Amino acid sequence: DIQASFRKFASLVPADGRIIANGDDGNTLEALHGMELLTFGFGAHNFFRAVNCSKDYREFDILRNDALYTHITLSVAGRHNVYNALAAALSAYCLGIDPLTVAKGLAGFRGAGRRMEYKGTVNGADLYDDYAHHPGELHALLTAAKSLGYKRIICAFQPHTYTRTKALMDEFAEALSQSDVVVLADIYAARETDTLGISSATLADRIRALGHNEVYYFPSFEEIENFIRKNCQKGDLVITMGAGNVTDIGPSLLLQNK
Repeated sequence: DIQASFRKFASLVPADGRIIANGDDGNTLEALHGMELLTFGFGAHNFFRAVNCSKDYREFDILRNDALYTHITLSVAGRHNVYNALAAALSAYCLGIDPLTVAKGLAGFRGAGRRMEYKGTVNGADLYDDYAHHPGELHALLTAAKSLGYKRIICAFQPHTYTRTKALMDEFAEALSQSDVVVLADIYAARETDTLGISSATLADRIRALGHNEVYYFPSFEEIENFIRKNCQKGDLVITMGAGNVTDIGPSLLLQNK
């Protein structure tokens, strides 16, 4: 159904328009099969391709049909942000914007709100907040975080809705196990009322089953804040993650830290 929706959307592009797509993503290519595309990605088949990436993916070259288009320096890290930058660069190329202007524009991008958004420091640890609430987003974010050179990653995650948490329990557990320390808040119910017989304690058990020992579940934000304050230290990266009110933890920690 999702593929059909994107194909329907792409079919609205006029004859003189362009369809820009992630050429590394199988679902995207399947959805747009038979359509004329300009693709971006890391694979050699793409029209715009990222090569010579730095370890944290902040710097890379863009090739256009295997010829150097421009060099990119980003202020945001992670492989997923290279994809975002490639999409933006290819869009700008289609609009006739020159490579140097594209590079300058991307260099000036400082990130979106609640996307690895820096909040401050607590006990010398850097505190960030992110909206990630799907396993794919968690995996991308934590993979990027691991490339930044911190001693430990402490992740405070608030699952979003019981149905999503139950359906993707294994995927959540696998993604979160990338953190050195996992701290779980209660599931944010949003529109739901039925718990489906699960809680964040269920997710904590699933993560422990993968061999991860530093997993903690606290039913209140106060307990989470106390835990982070007592355990984080200089060299740590603390990330609050989720689509609910978990974003309130950071400001509260910073207020108490003054």
